[in-house]
Amino acid sequence: MDINQSTNDARAQIIDNLLAQASIGDPTDYPHVTDLREHVLLVHGDLGTGERLFAVKQSRLIEDKEMCRLQPVIFVMGLFHLLMACAEAIWRMYIEPKEVRTDREPNSMYNHACGVRLGDSGCIGSKPSFRMMHEIIHQSAYARMLDCWRVKVKMRLRLTMLEAFAESKPTWDQIVELSLVLAQTYVDHEHTDDQEFRNNSLILGQLIQYVELAHAMKHGDIGRVEATFLHWVFVFKSVGKHKYATHLVKVMNDLRYVYPERLKRAIRLNWLCNPTGTVNSFRAIDWLVELLNLFTKVIYGSSGSSRTFDLILKQSPLISIFRWIMTIVQDNFHLLHRSVRHAPADLTKTLQFLRERLEHHRAYEQVPGRTAYQLKDHFREGMQVLQMEKTRIDQDGASETVVAGIEIEDLEV
Repeated sequence: MDINQSTNDARAQIIDNLLAQASIGDPTDYPHVTDLREHVLLVHGDLGTGERLFAVKQSRLIEDKEMCRLQPVIFVMGLFHLLMACAEAIWRMYIEPKEVRTDREPNSMYNHACGVRLGDSGCIGSKPSFRMMHEIIHQSAYARMLDCWRVKVKMRLRLTMLEAFAESKPTWDQIVELSLVLAQTYVDHEHTDDQEFRNNSLILGQLIQYVELAHAMKHGDIGRVEATFLHWVFVFKSVGKHKYATHLVKVMNDLRYVYPERLKRAIRLNWLCNPTGTVNSFRAIDWLVELLNLFTKVIYGSSGSSRTFDLILKQSPLISIFRWIMTIVQDNFHLLHRSVRHAPADLTKTLQFLRERLEHHRAYEQVPGRTAYQLKDHFREGMQVLQMEKTRIDQDGASETVVAGIEIEDLEV
């Protein structure tokens, strides 16, 4: 469809067009369509999609019929875009500040990332891609967690090497016990007079939350995904991503108090999908939408003078056929490398490099009186912002801040 989505009427026309293509709607208007009035239609996308859909529904509130009001259409925030927003928030907290890019901060995420990616320092400091940030976060988190294990094992069991602890074959109960101690000691540890240790504990606390969200999405554990929302609400408020903070609060409130049980279950069961059907390969629905956009606009979108909007529009229904033909050709010629997806990266040297730096600079060993640049506690700062003020975002994206008394208990849903 070639429709300009700059107005509410045009956006409504897009939705009507999609419903017509699927042959669903109101039988009183179109006799041969499947009745949607007693069902819901989940629309996944980024917050821009949600704002446009909300604006269309607001403009149709006075309509009498359910389908005219677009009542069955429910927007579901895309988790892939949420994960990207979380990665950008971590970049704003621990890489963007100029103070963490000096040699006086050897344990900063920026210096670690530049040490691993020697030729990408400019990109890391300006505007890294999502994939780059995703990899940097995971590598840094893994190395920091391993260093915490090394320090605690050395203190408790007098083992100088973490490998020696692994060779001792500890029981599962011992691992769980040590894990709880590690979380209490090294994650967001407030009471210390070692500023360097405090900074590293703050960084580790945020990285673990990101790894938890990504891990839960990959394994299809939607309950664990929801459990991370409140943390990111506070972080988003602190780093200035007010739209995501506001919408996450709305999502939590809707899933707890507004939607009926069957709708809650439908949303949770359809928030993620598994395109390959393999273990631990779940993806967000909006990720799948972006993949189809990639096939439509880039891979099969032609190039040069032949790349026109009309051609892309004409070929868009044939994407599945193009992919099917490519599979047949690959089968006939017995091509083994049938995917651009690479094997999992070998992080042995990367983690060894980061662990050596952390150990050398005693990142997770408390040294009384050690000074460093004081990182902000964005989690508690965001909590304070939510207590003291209220941000209202209109459909055009403008924000207005007014004093209000929002209690933290209102968000613990």
